[in-house]
Amino acid sequence: MPKQTATLRDFSGGLNNQRDKRDIADNESSFCQDVIGDQIGVLRNMGDGDGTPRDAGHATSAASFATVGSHAIENAGGHGLKHFEFDYNKAKSNTGEHYICAIDQTGNSSNTQCKVLDYTNETWTSIGDISGAGVTSCQGAVIPIGNKIILHDTSLNNSSTVKQYSYVGYKQLGLAQDSFLFTGFKISPPDDGNLVTSASYQDGSFNVEIDQGSAGTGRWQAGYYKFGLTFIYEKRMESTVFEMSTAKNITNDDCLLNITVYASSQNGLSSNLGQDYFNNVTGGRLYWKLYDNTGSRVNDSEWNLLADIDITGVSGQNNAFGVRSKMSGDYKDWTITNGASTPLGNVTVTAIEPSIDTYATINGYSSNEGNLTIGNAGDGFKTGVFANRRLFVANVKKTTNEGVRRKHADRIMYTPINKENIFPDNNFIDVALGDAEAYMRLESVGDRLFAYKFNTLYIINIGSPNPGGWFLEATHKGYGVLHPNAVIKTPFGITWVNQNGLYVYEGGSGITELVGEKFLNGYKDGLFNLKSWAKLITAGSIIGYYGKESHIIIALDSRSTTNDQNFGGNGSDVIIYDLKTRSIWLGKNRLHSGDVFSNFDYDANGDLLYYSENSDTITLRTWRGEPQDSSNTVYQTKDFDFGTPSKRKKIYGFHITYKSSSSTTQNNVLRYALNGSTSFVDSDLSSNTLNQATDFEIAKIPLDDPVECQSIALQITVDSATKLEINDISIEYRPTYKRLINT
Repeated sequence: MPKQTATLRDFSGGLNNQRDKRDIADNESSFCQDVIGDQIGVLRNMGDGDGTPRDAGHATSAASFATVGSHAIENAGGHGLKHFEFDYNKAKSNTGEHYICAIDQTGNSSNTQCKVLDYTNETWTSIGDISGAGVTSCQGAVIPIGNKIILHDTSLNNSSTVKQYSYVGYKQLGLAQDSFLFTGFKISPPDDGNLVTSASYQDGSFNVEIDQGSAGTGRWQAGYYKFGLTFIYEKRMESTVFEMSTAKNITNDDCLLNITVYASSQNGLSSNLGQDYFNNVTGGRLYWKLYDNTGSRVNDSEWNLLADIDITGVSGQNNAFGVRSKMSGDYKDWTITNGASTPLGNVTVTAIEPSIDTYATINGYSSNEGNLTIGNAGDGFKTGVFANRRLFVANVKKTTNEGVRRKHADRIMYTPINKENIFPDNNFIDVALGDAEAYMRLESVGDRLFAYKFNTLYIINIGSPNPGGWFLEATHKGYGVLHPNAVIKTPFGITWVNQNGLYVYEGGSGITELVGEKFLNGYKDGLFNLKSWAKLITAGSIIGYYGKESHIIIALDSRSTTNDQNFGGNGSDVIIYDLKTRSIWLGKNRLHSGDVFSNFDYDANGDLLYYSENSDTITLRTWRGEPQDSSNTVYQTKDFDFGTPSKRKKIYGFHITYKSSSSTTQNNVLRYALNGSTSFVDSDLSSNTLNQATDFEIAKIPLDDPVECQSIALQITVDSATKLEINDISIEYRPTYKRLINT
């Protein structure tokens, strides 16, 4: 009988340790490490996470680009990194710019630093702190919304404060802001402002003079009126009401009111641009309520609008600058005095009759709502996502009007449309209470909000513009996550990992589990010291998406610097899932070895980013998709029986078509195991080496003496670092047609 050759050319099946190694597909592996077969017809070494980030022109960046700073991450890995875009660059030109924000995750003797890198200048700028001295584990996160980012501490264990960083291009009484600002997230009301009887200015607030007309000139009725002021932020968000201490006794029935507003940005109490108003204040509103002459409210009605105040814009342009008595009216321009650098503004408008507008009709919630923001020191939230023009946050700490901070681990809060800093007390979703779980991550796709707890995933339909139309669409036990960044949004849908599996939500097709049929689960170790999936995935496991190769990359433990010879014993070990071939691949030390890591994110070039810390130095790195050197290469084939499991075969030798980058000869490259054995041997192989080869070469590895077997499995390894590429592996054999006999 002539010799036959069985050739393995397709390696795209990846790891399958769920089934017996004789029962897996020919293109699958019973164990593989540091190799990947995502390109059909070739097995190659996988990439790694030691790449240098590139600038916006795709060139390798300067060293300052990659060096974030000298603070430690410590053991709070998997947080702190975000790529974002603004319409404005650092030169304040509206040409657009890419940025990276990095938050060091451990406080030092001074504070926790937030730093921003712009791609054009390739420099990191420290923009401020979200926590002060004494913070031991700040787990920073960033939420981009338009031309600003929201920065918060997800640990919820510190006295950190939610902050925001934004580009502001408006003016305050003619003084241009036109700057990048790091400010509080809190929407604070004025803390002063008075009724006055003549021209009088209050720095950073509004003074108001109200004069009544004679009887019969309008529709205002006699009474004892009190007034309140608010601030408007970013032209969209209104604070709670500051009630003035003084009142106005209107004595004429059916009169008009002349309202003069005095605005001042004179004394430079603010640290930014010498201006007095909070940096993102764009105006305010004046309200009234009817009282009796003892100072008691006549009723508990809403605050009623008296004047809408805008301090932005340029006088005379499109009536966008000044004061109006109704929301539907035109603005009357400010009169600016006292010089351009220390302006005083005043304007008088006439209110013939009370406006129908109230605080509630303007904002959609009552002025009695309570504390509107999550902005006090110690307030915060675990996770947030901007969806359908609202900011949703979950696992919330929020201070009440009484000054009591309460934590709501089971609560999702949401903002009104386009008011991402405003969280009325009544804007919440309590899907499940008392389940001993807490929210870890919010994400969205289309009109669906994905709310992950430790163990449970809730899918909430938020398609209705009215929150009353929202509903719980599905509940999935066992689909939660242990880490906020164990979830990633990809072009394929939302993908996440937990101890039960790897999942993707692809819209109408629902949730698909990707690895269950190929990876051993449960709490027992598999073959070859490979831990089960449930043991490999930890509370520090995070996930990223490398779009250039359609790879899901799972970092097994972003918190760990442990080194272990077995796969899964290092924090730098990864699992790659190839979405093209639906295959699993294991990577040993493929992230920067010995480091603690941030979360993954995309950058301006579509590269996969993370930063790592070693010896208190934080360095920005990228995933390199092209093959990289490895000294841990292992590829183990299935146990081949050549389609005749009941008959013996005589094995004569092997051929490998390969490339190898190393000038060092790779010894003892091939081993084999017979009849399902887990012991691989090479003692009787001749010429068992691979030399350097830049083009494909064929290595012939004969056996000293032919061996007989029922089945055979092969193992490829290297003994020094190299980039190895294998085109095919052949087994030379002859069927003996001897049947197996029990002895």
